[in-house]
Formats: sequence, structure tokens, C-alpha cells
Amino acid sequence: MNRFVLAVASTLLVSPGNAQVLKLRETSFLSEKKNLVESLTLNGDLRLRHDNSAKRSAGNLSRSRNRFRLRLNALVDLPEDFRVGLQLASGSGSQTSPNQSFDNLGSGKGIVINRVYLQWHPGQTLIGDLTLSGGKIKNPLWSLTTSNLVFDADYNPEGFSQQLRWGRVSLNAMQMVVDEDSGSEAQQWLFSQQLVGEASLPYGFGLAGGVAWHEWVNERFSTFSQSTTQEGNRRSGSGSLANDFAVAELTGEVSNKIKSLPIKLQGTFIKNTSGVSARSNAGDTARDDIGYQAGAILGKAKAARSWETAYFYKWLETD
Repeated sequence: MNRFVLAVASTLLVSPGNAQVLKLRETSFLSEKKNLVESLTLNGDLRLRHDNSAKRSAGNLSRSRNRFRLRLNALVDLPEDFRVGLQLASGSGSQTSPNQSFDNLGSGKGIVINRVYLQWHPGQTLIGDLTLSGGKIKNPLWSLTTSNLVFDADYNPEGFSQQLRWGRVSLNAMQMVVDEDSGSEAQQWLFSQQLVGEASLPYGFGLAGGVAWHEWVNERFSTFSQSTTQEGNRRSGSGSLANDFAVAELTGEVSNKIKSLPIKLQGTFIKNTSGVSARSNAGDTARDDIGYQAGAILGKAKAARSWETAYFYKWLETD
């Protein structure tokens, strides 16, 4: 299936962070007088978008939609380096898209919990700069600006994460609860580990890269009870995955400037090391277990009257 997507997005509201709204004082905490709530920061954004999908495969219809996305964020700083994060978003519970289509004769749209988590960031410790999070969290894994080979940029996993940083090197880990069924002890998990580093090179070059391993547990036992099933992976008649998944990921970026104009060359490669075509039961002898993306970004749109343009090519096989 060939698919072309054209999206025009306009950000109409972006409220800057660090706006202290509430502060409570003189609270007894661990025999000391502290602020129960150190600060409350609110912000959000609204996007209007036109989305055109042209599909050539038989049985797949092209679509043209007008859509919006609304997100509201709250960060509550607590004593002892704790923080509570909350994000409410438009949507119906899809894993990756808070976008809502103009549809159904102007019917009202829903609001869902997109993130809710508890985070502890004591800063520099004996083992490095440490951050621990639990809940429906922001994805802790580093990725390039445009790469979504493994995770969509809007995906918010549920589980636990640890981030440890030493200068320009960091170690990120995530333990994601994928699904739990009351009638089975085969709980489904995803365990991800990632090592990331940055370096400055001669002649103004910058280098950033990361290597990651994503290990799935019990992924073929049943479906994930997901709200939205994306196009792609081969599945059995019951809807569960036909293949195992243990994905290696290599990502890198080289950056520099042409006079004052920033330029970035980016690339990502992934391989499912556990994909076995014999388990697909689909009459397909191909492994279909790799993916890659490469491209460039010229300029940087970060303020009024600034701009950027980019081109990327992505190849992502079925499993």
C-alpha cells in the first residue's frame, strides 16, 4: 500500500511554562515546615489541521479530513523533589492520536487522560543525575525530531521509567505494562533500554546517537485490548500477533551550519531479531523484519519569521 499524507498544522495557543499559579506555605512535612505545593504550572496548545490520505491499494479508500487537537498540561511541584504531571487531551482513547475530525453533524468531542504520573528528580546523586517516573508517562526514550519507526511522538506509555545522565551521556530505561487480563497470568510487557551520547566535533560539527533494545514479553499470547489497531503487523485469526518481537534500534544525527543556517542529517535503523516467518501462518516466506528512515532538516522554525524544510524517506516492513 502506498500512502501520501499532507498535513497543514497551525498552533494557535502555546502558553509558556514556569507560570506559578498556586503556592501553599507552612505545611508540616517530615517534622519540617514546607510548602505542600511548591508551584503549579499550566499550559496548553491547540492545532487545526487538514489531512489528506491517498491510498492506491485495492479496498483502501482515500480520505480528506479537517481535524483539531487540544491539549492541556499541569505540572505540580511537591516537596522533596517530587512532581505530579497531568495532560488532558481531545480524543476517544486512541493510543497515538488526540486528533478529532470535524464530523457527525457537530457532535461534542471527548476529553481523555493522556498523561498522569508521579516523578522524582533529586538531581545530581552519587550515581549521576537521576529521574524516576511512574504512571502514564511521557516517553523517556530519546529519539530524533522526525523518527517514529518505533514510537509515535504522541504515544504515552504506561509503567515505569528511569533516566540517568552523566554530562552528555545518558542511560534510559522503561518497563511498560502493555496489557493485563484477569483470566490469565501471562501479563504482557515491553522492556526498553537505551544508551545515548552527544559530542562536539571539529569544524562546527555536532554528533548525537543512541542504541536501544526493545524486548517484548508474552506479545503473542493475546491481543492487547487496544482501542485502535494500526495497519501493519501480521496477525493470527484471533487478532494476536503472529510473530515475536525483540527490536534493536540504532539512531544518529550529524549537525552543522551553512553560514548561520542550521542543517541536520538524521537516520534510524531497526531490526526485529525475533521475527520468524514460519509463525505467521500467512503463506509468506519473507521475514519482513527491518525498517529504516533517513533525511535532512534545513533551518529551524523556533520563533516568528523563522522557517525550516525537511525531506525524509521511511521504509518499515510488516514485522
